[in-house]
Amino acid sequence: MKLTKLTSLALPALAVAMLALTALPAETWKAPTNDAVYKGFDPNLVYTSGEVRLSPDLVNASASGASPATVNLATTLRRSLVASLDVTVLANDGLQPMRVGLWSPWTASGYFVLFGRAPQNTVTVMRIVDGSPGPTLLGGSVTPTPIGTYTLGTPYRVSFLVDRQAGRIDAAVTGPGLEAKSQITNSELPAIFGNVQLSLSASAVGDSGASGFTLRNFTLTLPHERSWASKVDDPVARILLVALAALGIVALAVALVSNRRRLTASFPRPRGRWNGLAIGSAIVFLAGNLLLFPLGGHPFDFANEQLYAYVAAAYGPSQLYFLPDVVSLARVWNGVPWIQVAFPYEPGVAYLFAGVGSLGALLVGGTGTLAADSAQLGYLVKAVNVLFGFVDGVLIYRILRELNVSDKWSRIGAALFLFNPAVWFSMSVWGQTHVVSIFFVLTAILFAQRRNPTWAWLALAVACLTRPQMVVFGLLLGVAFIRWFTWRETVTALSWTTVASFVAITPLTLATSPSLPVDVLINNLRVQEGGGNQALLTTVSQDAYSIWPLVTYLFHGTSGLGRAFTPSSAALIGSVSYQLASQILIAVALLLVVGALLLRQRSAIQSGGYIPLVAIGVTSFLMLLTGVVATHFLLALPLLLLCRKWMDPIAYCYVAAVWSISTFVPMFGDMGVATAAATHGYSLLAPANNPITHFFVNLYAWDRFITAAILANVCALIWLIVLTVRSPIRVSSPA
Repeated sequence: MKLTKLTSLALPALAVAMLALTALPAETWKAPTNDAVYKGFDPNLVYTSGEVRLSPDLVNASASGASPATVNLATTLRRSLVASLDVTVLANDGLQPMRVGLWSPWTASGYFVLFGRAPQNTVTVMRIVDGSPGPTLLGGSVTPTPIGTYTLGTPYRVSFLVDRQAGRIDAAVTGPGLEAKSQITNSELPAIFGNVQLSLSASAVGDSGASGFTLRNFTLTLPHERSWASKVDDPVARILLVALAALGIVALAVALVSNRRRLTASFPRPRGRWNGLAIGSAIVFLAGNLLLFPLGGHPFDFANEQLYAYVAAAYGPSQLYFLPDVVSLARVWNGVPWIQVAFPYEPGVAYLFAGVGSLGALLVGGTGTLAADSAQLGYLVKAVNVLFGFVDGVLIYRILRELNVSDKWSRIGAALFLFNPAVWFSMSVWGQTHVVSIFFVLTAILFAQRRNPTWAWLALAVACLTRPQMVVFGLLLGVAFIRWFTWRETVTALSWTTVASFVAITPLTLATSPSLPVDVLINNLRVQEGGGNQALLTTVSQDAYSIWPLVTYLFHGTSGLGRAFTPSSAALIGSVSYQLASQILIAVALLLVVGALLLRQRSAIQSGGYIPLVAIGVTSFLMLLTGVVATHFLLALPLLLLCRKWMDPIAYCYVAAVWSISTFVPMFGDMGVATAAATHGYSLLAPANNPITHFFVNLYAWDRFITAAILANVCALIWLIVLTVRSPIRVSSPA
């Protein structure tokens, strides 16, 4: 974009000010007392089992016989929580008329307030250890403490204050004839004060008689703490955000008006014609993926995405960083609230799900939002995936042509993505959104190949604002772009990128904090790499065929799925854990790739020579990262397919096939295992009903296949490294 001398100085200064504000820790600013306060019962966020009727203002539960009626109101890993609700016991002839409290399925322990059976009508606080996790905590060893009596049919206010940092949980019950307080400390029940999820549940058990209760006036308060977003409530921060965003909008508006012709000319224009084969391929791609939609989605991951779309539409995209953090999809685990949903993504994905949720609202005529578990909302998520996936294939073709790869091999490269079983499974069965992140990476590369630095940097920035793994793409492609473009071009492009990105995410940063993108990244590192998650959830691999399932097999003799699900905190050699070894190896690999990018001749970079180096860096990162999921391997596939210029046909097809198979098999196997445990909605894919799923579940856990797949991936990476240091292979392209 053309700039005057004044704006050429003012623009970088504005960008630096925006970066400085974003980089300032949230602790710099005044924090609110509470991050969020939620009232009432949302049927999409509350899990019930047994005979429970639920409305926004009322929960009515009744139980007779041995089957309990339960309500899961919240599940979280947060350190503090305040909850209060009105409890009315309607029937108390059963074994347990009403019990409400906090507990953890991870430690099978909890702290409850019990409204006892007739005729005593005693209210008791109770500690439970060694129970049995279910929709609520069952059985176990009970330590009761009576605190008063209650009257049938009379409402009582019950409240809990959780402060795990201080090591205490306060409970209070107030109502006619009763005003009692109780407290439990870390020393009395340490099992629920550690790094475990806590659930707030209410339940009734009938047995020989009837039990029943109602809940009203539920309030859930999240006291301030650093989580996925670290909220601020500081007028200075707000003024700075608004002022800088306003200046950014003015700068962008002036640039758009004064450079509108140059702007439209900057976008890549389609070349060539859509012949019959291309049109037919597009139809097969779209129709084939559409047919996969009814198979369901991953019971946990896809259900999360449906919930994200619902929350973003019903509560606003900024609430994605708070509300899902207290919601559990307990139905996925037969009612056991093992973990909260959480939203570990950057603002770009928040906007994506806000768009999907808003589109869902339009489908119901603007009268509300689609239910979080509705098939229509799930189809919308998958449809968006498929559209992005299709465009990804087109971009791969265009980039290969820009690299002077022949039309034949450019079409083959695009087809290897568009008709890749791993891509189809990820988009249209599992329901993951990696194709969205891929789109922005490929767009950045195409703009770079067309020598449009501003749009290349902007697309790369948007990619980094989708998911935390994209930071590696940002690092490697960023170094390549710095080497490619002149310093003047780079400074200008980075300035416009910063301004546009800052303005775009201002609605979210105003509702949270200026440092939102940094906060999300830091919390991801804390959870995944800093021990901030459950040890059983932080493993050497989440199912992917990285190098670590091979290492656990060779060093510790683990077998089957245990090779992948060994805790990453376990010792590898001496005091060095798998996680620490991973971090060291990743740092070394990325430093080597960055060094190679810096040392490579600019002419080689400008002819696309950065692409295989970036592919090496990304594949190394994924192969060395602990806790990686197989779906993340899809992120490297487009980069590998863009390396045709540096690989002969045999190497190219080998790398594409090996990476695709080692991505597809664990995805299918993992989903087969998950659907086997799901309670409903997955009969078509359940391994008990589907011999194909049964085959992939067995293949996924077969030691020989795991070893062969990992070694094949390692060989593919080594082969790519060897070929990259050689001169590009000539792949003729017609003039």
